[in-house]
Amino acid sequence: MIDPKSIEKLKNQIDIVNIIEQYIPVKKMGSSYKCVCPFHDDKNPSMSINQNKQMYHCFACKAGGDAVKFVMDYEKLTYPEAIEKIAQISNFSLEYTNDKVPTQKENKHILEKVNAFYRSEFYKNEAAVRYIKSRGINDAMIEKFELGWAGDSKSTIRLFQNENIEPKEALEVGIVKQNEKGIYASFIERVTFPIYSHTTRLVGFGGRTISDHPAKYVNSPQSVVFDKSKLLYGYHLARQSIFEKNQIIITEGYLDVIMLHYAGFTNAVAVLGTALTTSHLPLLKRGEISVVLCFDGDGAGINAAIKSAHLLSINKIDTKVVIISNGADPADMVFAGKIKELSELFGSGEDAVKFYIEKIMQKYDITRSMQRDNCLSEIKAYMDELGDEIASSYVTEVAARFNLTPQSVADRFGLKQKPKNEAKFKREFRKKDKDEFSNSVMVDEVPAVMNKDPLEFALFKTMLNNPNYRDEILSKLGARYFIKHPEYLNAILYRYDVSDEQMVREILMDENIHEIIDATTLQKAILNMQIAFYENEQQILKGSDNPNKIEILEKLLFIIKDLKTQLYKI
Repeated sequence: MIDPKSIEKLKNQIDIVNIIEQYIPVKKMGSSYKCVCPFHDDKNPSMSINQNKQMYHCFACKAGGDAVKFVMDYEKLTYPEAIEKIAQISNFSLEYTNDKVPTQKENKHILEKVNAFYRSEFYKNEAAVRYIKSRGINDAMIEKFELGWAGDSKSTIRLFQNENIEPKEALEVGIVKQNEKGIYASFIERVTFPIYSHTTRLVGFGGRTISDHPAKYVNSPQSVVFDKSKLLYGYHLARQSIFEKNQIIITEGYLDVIMLHYAGFTNAVAVLGTALTTSHLPLLKRGEISVVLCFDGDGAGINAAIKSAHLLSINKIDTKVVIISNGADPADMVFAGKIKELSELFGSGEDAVKFYIEKIMQKYDITRSMQRDNCLSEIKAYMDELGDEIASSYVTEVAARFNLTPQSVADRFGLKQKPKNEAKFKREFRKKDKDEFSNSVMVDEVPAVMNKDPLEFALFKTMLNNPNYRDEILSKLGARYFIKHPEYLNAILYRYDVSDEQMVREILMDENIHEIIDATTLQKAILNMQIAFYENEQQILKGSDNPNKIEILEKLLFIIKDLKTQLYKI
């Protein structure tokens, strides 16, 4: 766990402008900074950044907060992950409340040294370069994905000795292994592919043999930093594209990812095992992304697609399945120049639920009554996992495959059949709550505040920035005096929810709202507010049927005259 004191120290040292500039261009305009908002389709610089308050706010979609919130929303990170990312950007050493994570931090430095060594060795090995180039990978992709070469075991061991890395530390991060003969390198005579976590932390390696070794690919062993069940190769490079396109392409291999990125499919990643696991779900549920599974057409690829389609569909992640026929893989297709065909495949993949139902049916001979019944039972079990909303959308599909009526299938599955005119295959696939991520708020969903009353907003800003003046304002002006924008006063006083925070940021960040900075001006503002309130009461009373209207109007007139006299004397 990160020490809270360390987090506060980091926050006090960082500059929000410098952090946001790491992601998008920022331009100084007046006393603040402006940029195009990355959280909606912004045509003009709608986002304002206040360096003094260390805060940003978009006046269109209302996204806003501090530097940590920006990184969380932009990179779809949790709070601790965003803190670590900012610390990395700022070259700040975080402190932790236990020994485990600092050790991982040291492990990271070990892995970085090893990666630098492997990369320096790559072009020295002609066979490795020749193999990689023969797969269509150019120098730019070699650099982008940091490909390297692990030679014989002795060269890796020498590196540890030269860098004063203890064998225990090397074992801990999986760079070496140990048997009865001693320590030896985990990667020997292999092209290396560094593997990063989604927070851009180097955690391990993959290695590809260029000889006839029976193990074509190997990964780092399970360690304190490496858990392949949680990792997706290339995610750290694909992340921005994934959230721009709202789609992730998941493939089987490192070379597939590299070649897909080369072809422009920069939202491609790869699993590090045979299929996705439940540990991948938190990554795939960030934002509102859909998944394209693109696996090879061999037995292993089909099995991986089946398992992954099942996992994703029952977890309500919108998924399509693409199986490349004739033994080809995405890397082969890119190398052959079939980029257009790949694009069409990704756009026309088979719905994951239909795909999984089809694979269930292939296990049975449905012309035989008992197998037919067993097949329907297995499909029903799958429908139960999907839930009624999704399952109901597939009743007609299943009925057609078994030559049954939709009603009979619905009855068997215990579902209500959806009306025919309902949207085709309507699903409850994941839709995040509107307020979960500020970037999910569309511009037209946020009503603009028109005709802001300058006096009320001046007092609002003063209350937010000056605690002493705040007390004086509230002692002389109750909530009833703020007749134009009472919702903003409530936001300042209570801050119940996200919309309240948005209104507070709007006040603080709007340069057209001027704070009251001296006691005399404040006194005048309070008197003007009181006068405006009683004059409004006058107008309301004049149109009323109150039997005491004349008497009350006289009292109001006296109050207004007295307030104006006080104002005149200041």
